[in-house]
Amino acid sequence: MPTSQDGFVEVGGIHLSYREWPGERGPLICLPSLTGHKGTFDGLGMALSPTYRLIAIDLRGRGESDKPAEGYGFSYHTRDILALADRLGIERFGLIGHSFGATVGVYLASIRPDRVQALVLIDGGADPKEEVLGAMRPGLRRLAGAYPSMEVYLSAMRSVPYYRPWNAALEQYLRDDVTVQPDGSVRHKASAEAIERDLDIHFYYSMCVHFPTLQCPTVFIRPELGLLGDRAHVLDPREAAAFVAWIPKGHQVDLPGVNHYTIILSDDPPIVTPILSFLAPLMAEPVGEKAE
Repeated sequence: MPTSQDGFVEVGGIHLSYREWPGERGPLICLPSLTGHKGTFDGLGMALSPTYRLIAIDLRGRGESDKPAEGYGFSYHTRDILALADRLGIERFGLIGHSFGATVGVYLASIRPDRVQALVLIDGGADPKEEVLGAMRPGLRRLAGAYPSMEVYLSAMRSVPYYRPWNAALEQYLRDDVTVQPDGSVRHKASAEAIERDLDIHFYYSMCVHFPTLQCPTVFIRPELGLLGDRAHVLDPREAAAFVAWIPKGHQVDLPGVNHYTIILSDDPPIVTPILSFLAPLMAEPVGEKAE
């Protein structure tokens, strides 16, 4: 089984945490959701390595990365990602983004087409919707306070509709999402203030204007289910089809029986097969390293 390695790089005065899986092809830089962390991609990393090299990032304000008081929004995240790639000696790369991470990926690929070879958007990349935010609020509430114990926290998470069916990968992701305090209580690693700042910017910025400017092959991979069963789709089928039509090299894949979270947080992530099929003709050889 491929072994991942965690590391830090200093960019713009802050430390960014990342997790890397070795591989011959790629590299693929992976961007988690609004409140997510690099562990989102553990299942994908184990499935794609050692064929592909993956680097999953904790965006600033999340996970093990620093949480500055200022400096959020798409432009800051893009600078961080490019600086991390530079520090790791990577010139060109594929991008895989989940939810908000997909939206950051669209922005980055649009303004720096010279750096992005392929773009995978996992149920994200477009403008947010109030219905979706409303459905996400139970999950967002965990950012603000503490839970008396890990057991109480996990019990609360089990009651969230879109964290079903429960599985070992999802539980590990949620365990890694928090820190255990000296008194046994747990708190979320992400900064609630950072999430609010990014969410505010996200709501007032139209990402769709970037779709026609994307030069790299791009695939939307969307789940059949919304956050609330047949409701609260981040991207419904018609929206996704319309967006794909705006992207010069756009594609769409729909996956049955999964939702916004279980599409990637599963013991056997269903996104593996479509990602491999999409990348196979695009990243057959290592292309990412900078010339000396």
